[in-house]
Amino acid sequence: MEIGVDAALASRVSAAMQRNSRFVERVFTPAEREECAGRPQRWASRWAAKEAVRKLAGARGESPLPAWREIEVLSGGGAPTVRVRGVTGTVALSLTHEGDLAVAVAVSAQPAAGAPARVPAGLRLPDRPPTGNKGTFGTVVVLAGSHAYSGAAYLCAMGAARGGAGLVRACVPRSLHPAMAVKCTEVMPHGLPDGDAGVIGEAAVEVLVRDHLPAAAALVAGPGLGRDPATGAALDRLLGELRCPTVLDADALNLVAAAGLRPARAGQPVVVTPHPAEMGRLADLDTAGVQADRLGVARGYAVREGVVVVLKGAGTVVAAADGRAFTHPHPGVVALASGGTGDVLAGLCGAMLAARLDAFDAAVAAVCIHAEAGLLVEAVRGRAGALAGDLLEVLPAAQERLRVAVEAAG
Repeated sequence: MEIGVDAALASRVSAAMQRNSRFVERVFTPAEREECAGRPQRWASRWAAKEAVRKLAGARGESPLPAWREIEVLSGGGAPTVRVRGVTGTVALSLTHEGDLAVAVAVSAQPAAGAPARVPAGLRLPDRPPTGNKGTFGTVVVLAGSHAYSGAAYLCAMGAARGGAGLVRACVPRSLHPAMAVKCTEVMPHGLPDGDAGVIGEAAVEVLVRDHLPAAAALVAGPGLGRDPATGAALDRLLGELRCPTVLDADALNLVAAAGLRPARAGQPVVVTPHPAEMGRLADLDTAGVQADRLGVARGYAVREGVVVVLKGAGTVVAAADGRAFTHPHPGVVALASGGTGDVLAGLCGAMLAARLDAFDAAVAAVCIHAEAGLLVEAVRGRAGALAGDLLEVLPAAQERLRVAVEAAG
């Protein structure tokens, strides 16, 4: 087990604060400054904690080490919690003090970054060259949301962003735009014409095709779209005018199944990401029939429609039209059994496509990163009560753990 230990004298920390007026601002976050004000031992314990966390990061092989203000230690009158680079739950911390001396011990609360739980054979991840820029990693356009399902659009867009897309455009019905504009700071929300109905119709698709798809390296369509007839007609038109690799998820799949649409008729690579019930609608089977032959059903639909299928569930199956198939080796991550995690996966798959992986490799990469993130969440949160937002927080760490292991394997 990796460990980081540090000790600090309250008198020396206080002297440093007096010598350098900028010391506190450079080292401590605003919340830490408020919690420690007037308490020399707290300043010392926070300093020791930050150094212990940095030593732990060094033991785990992280580079660069987190800066002081990237580590936030708060107690709120109880046990200390640690946020490292915006993520909580990765470090367990013990603080103690006696007189002038403060001591901190930091240990990993989850597996080390270089030791992923499982690296499936054949996994490919997109290159992340050090000279890359946001253009290198592509723009993902997300078409999602309706008056009843604004959260799905956010989770999908952030799944793409946390998956490494250079830019993300979240295209939603115009009546949802104010909420998305407040919620989103790292992705770009765009309101599409909706006639105040709160659903995507053909006017919205016209704007999407004209103004947004020309810039897209990948499109993700479906999370939270709803099943309004106007949306079905709009999706039919969109599928005939696809200009880039596309992920179809959630209600887009329900609309495809209901109208018998051909998802890949425009000749672009298409990834569909059904759960078992949605797969049943697409393949005209009941859910039990899908579960009885997950690989066979996924492969049959992939070959018939010329798409890549991601059949979600314990042991997620990825099947391609050329016969390639992959089954994730982990038997199940129950922390992922929560609303919204599929929206995150759809966005993540879009990021892999935007990074120029082919559709099958992109789907496999997204499934593996998603499962690895689920394992990280489960290790911290437990098997019940995890939320899709928790998954977003650890997607970068999950991808990095897999990347390090793949590179180490040569």
